[in-house]
Amino acid sequence: MTNFGDTQYRIRSTDPKDIITECNRVFELLSDRLDQIEGFRGEPALYNRQTTSHDIIHTDNSKGVVLTDDASPPNYWRVTIDSTGTLQQTNLGREYK
Repeated sequence: MTNFGDTQYRIRSTDPKDIITECNRVFELLSDRLDQIEGFRGEPALYNRQTTSHDIIHTDNSKGVVLTDDASPPNYWRVTIDSTGTLQQTNLGREYK
């Protein structure tokens, strides 16, 4: 196993009062690193602002981008792509969760 030595991933304090803060700091560093490798995780806020500078990758071809149309109430549509590069739209109906 690789020795982390004096890297930023090392827990720097042995004080019991600081250990939770130190663990959280290291976990946040690891989580950020994984997000850079895998794309973002969780539920990002997409309300007219950029939430990530990374690509979003779906490894399951049944998943895709879900959009709504302008009907009242709106329909939800999943957009996917097939092996020829053709976009496929699937109507998911009035409710999507």
